[in-house]
Amino acid sequence: MRKTKKARWAADLSLSPPSSSSSSGSSGDIIEKDGDDRLTELPDIIRLHILAQLPFQDAIRTGVLSSRWRSLWRHRWPHPAVLDLSPHTVAASASADDFVAGVDRFLSARGRGRRIDTLFVALPPGRRYDADIKRWIEYAASCSIEDLRLVVSPSSLAGTSARPGRRLRRQERAAVSSVFFHSICECSNLTRLALSGLRLSSPSANIKRLSDLEVLDLHAAHVTDAALRRVVAACPLLRSLDLRLCRKLRRIVIAANSRLTSLTIVDCPRAMEVTVSAPDLRCFRYSGNYLTSYSFDSPKRLEEVCMNSGGPPSCLPPSNWVKTLGGLSNIKVLTLCSLSLQYVTIEGGNATRECNNFRNLRELQLLMGMMTVDNLMNIYTFFRICKCPRLEKLFIELPTTMNDPYVENYLMVPKEEPPEVDFKYLKIIKINNFNGHRNEMQLVRFLLGKAGVLESLMVITSKGFMLEEYINTVDGCCDSLHFLQSELSLFRKASVNAQIILSDREDNKFIPTHWEVYSKV
Repeated sequence: MRKTKKARWAADLSLSPPSSSSSSGSSGDIIEKDGDDRLTELPDIIRLHILAQLPFQDAIRTGVLSSRWRSLWRHRWPHPAVLDLSPHTVAASASADDFVAGVDRFLSARGRGRRIDTLFVALPPGRRYDADIKRWIEYAASCSIEDLRLVVSPSSLAGTSARPGRRLRRQERAAVSSVFFHSICECSNLTRLALSGLRLSSPSANIKRLSDLEVLDLHAAHVTDAALRRVVAACPLLRSLDLRLCRKLRRIVIAANSRLTSLTIVDCPRAMEVTVSAPDLRCFRYSGNYLTSYSFDSPKRLEEVCMNSGGPPSCLPPSNWVKTLGGLSNIKVLTLCSLSLQYVTIEGGNATRECNNFRNLRELQLLMGMMTVDNLMNIYTFFRICKCPRLEKLFIELPTTMNDPYVENYLMVPKEEPPEVDFKYLKIIKINNFNGHRNEMQLVRFLLGKAGVLESLMVITSKGFMLEEYINTVDGCCDSLHFLQSELSLFRKASVNAQIILSDREDNKFIPTHWEVYSKV
């Protein structure tokens, strides 16, 4: 029946040009010879009819066609299909009970059966919502919901004087229990699910499958290892899994039959191991404490990897990270923290055998939590051991403050010998939080001298940037930038066309692929 309807409206559109057209090969073209986009020129009512036949995600993607398509998908139904039910939209400054009553009134007035693309519900603290959420999800299921996002706000607990552990336990008791997960499974058209602050500790082993779910985000969720395995197993088409601030997770296991292509793990403090048996995994992004064990059954298929760890530990924890890094032979985008570089340096000969060739690497980002002379040497060692013959973009994030005790000791370090490498394809270098210290200047000198086709070196200075170790008197940031420009211009450039761009503010001209991961830790 559905195919018949689609065929009928497609035939009625009559997009083909008249049969008298002089070019028989162009009779089905949507773009005419004069460049006019006849699909965009259709009346809004017809374009909305087209969008109504498309799945939610495909309808959004039509925004790339032209500016006239960009937000049209929001109006593809004759009634609002993107619902935001939060305290500021339903019952501002009201109690939790008033919020529930307001949502019930709104949904009752809207009526059942009207299509919902996206439903966002932000629950204010103050009560449990088990029965309420069950009721709202049943309503969403009757409206063919495709994108569901539920958030429990912890704001009322954050300002209490209780100890952190007690606040966490109170927050977990206030979270919604897992009984509503069975209601979610009734949403047969659900393709994306985001849960924040909810409890998923013990869904039963025989939970109903979410057969169409493709994207699952669990943020600040009370989810155990077993619960995660069951939920993932119940989603046979799941391709993206995002785990953030999930404090109960210890061993994250993705089963062998998974179709997962992207896995993100951010700030899960108890996590110790990651085991992924998904043969289609292309993107792995991790930020948090270093894991003791990384296991990928198909590391050669990974194309994007982000490894970021916080402040410097007193000693490096045991980890098989270097061996895992060496298996990324087809990696295209790689982000490493200063701790990752330290692992490579300490492994020495083993690292040389494991990480000798990143032949497909196009973008590299280095997140430097410190910038001592040892850190500079770690960067040199990485480029000496890990060959990156086709590197095109290099991003370096330097420490954010000059007062960092790990930074102060490198203002008078001896000159280090850079490695003999040749960046034949490196076109863009961007360095953030630049302070002009000697280690940083040596790094810039090294990069400028090795990048033979460099087009742009963008240097973003840190807040309050002052070159006090180079000049005695500086009157304002502009003078500092001018002096830095003159200092950098003295460095030998392997590329005569390289442009050095200095700024004291971020202009977002060049953005690294993984910026969203570490910026929200």
